[in-house]
Amino acid sequence: MNILLINPSQDRVYGKKMMPAYPALGLVYVGTVLKKEGHNVRLLDVDTEDIKEAEYRDIFKSFNPDAVGITSVTPTFKNAVKWGTLSKKIKNIPVVLGGIHATIAPEEVIKEGPIDIIVIGEGELTVVELFNCLSQGSAGLEAIKGIWFKRGNKIVSNERRPMIEDLDSLPFPDRTLLKKPYKFIPPDATKLPIASIITSRGCPGSCTFCCTKHIFSKRFRARSAHNISLEVKALVAEGIKEIHISDDTFTLVKPRVLDFVQAMKKEKFNVDFRFMNGLRADFVDKDILRACKEIGVKTVGYGVESGNKNVLKNIKKNISLDVTRNAFKISKELGFETWAFLIFGLPGDTKETIKETIRFVKELDPDSANKIL
Repeated sequence: MNILLINPSQDRVYGKKMMPAYPALGLVYVGTVLKKEGHNVRLLDVDTEDIKEAEYRDIFKSFNPDAVGITSVTPTFKNAVKWGTLSKKIKNIPVVLGGIHATIAPEEVIKEGPIDIIVIGEGELTVVELFNCLSQGSAGLEAIKGIWFKRGNKIVSNERRPMIEDLDSLPFPDRTLLKKPYKFIPPDATKLPIASIITSRGCPGSCTFCCTKHIFSKRFRARSAHNISLEVKALVAEGIKEIHISDDTFTLVKPRVLDFVQAMKKEKFNVDFRFMNGLRADFVDKDILRACKEIGVKTVGYGVESGNKNVLKNIKKNISLDVTRNAFKISKELGFETWAFLIFGLPGDTKETIKETIRFVKELDPDSANKIL
């Protein structure tokens, strides 16, 4: 099949036009497994390729897809529907939507006119079965775990697919699917070009504002140090100077972190690392941070969120203020640049609790403090 994958625009999501800092790596993984299965894949990133409606029509007609797959977070959902609608107007083919919004709100998503099928949770195994089935028609959709779909006027919700146990079994993401990879420049990048990687999935945390547990579960699963080393080696060979690790809980298992660092040191890669989602303050100690420093990590950020105990309890952060204090103390002692990530307007927040958070951040004295309102 010719499969057109779309990462919709962030335009108007943040109040102004912003280039995405990182590629939609989950969509790249999906494209990779579909290519490996023999499908012809075109991945379209609307923002980095600066795609307008007229250009999309030209791309669509030239590629002539047999199906369209779109990823979406909640803020980009309306844009995803827009591209799905336009696709249907050009050619009546299946439109599939995946990503976190489809996973947490399937009842809402599947009711949208242009959406025929949604993929729930991890997509790699599901999409292979799905598009292989669609290449033969749609008679076997009922047997595919991890999807919802329309059958006439009826909505069918299949059993959810179990998590992928062996992450080493997945192929490395084929970044040649990205037409303009140089357009992705995170604000904290110090060396270019950069690449992002995923070394683990799942987080045991219960933070109410985080969706990781819904798409990857609370069970931590990780790639082996050897497997990660092979991907890093390939990226370095392509000229990558800085690698941003996108895990939610990279430092959860201390022996794994130390094994990873030893593997990187053994290969003597000329590349630095950063943690694009920061670290949990309760999953670091001096040994872990010292090891990270040995592979070129210069900045560590922590999700402080709030300086008020009751607000932290409301969001099920389960990290005490003293644990956060200790993480910043150790990080500063080891010479890291420190970042504090904050959220104002959490359940239970008042003017006084926000002032309390500000006082706490001043006490921590990070080099940078980023807030979400």
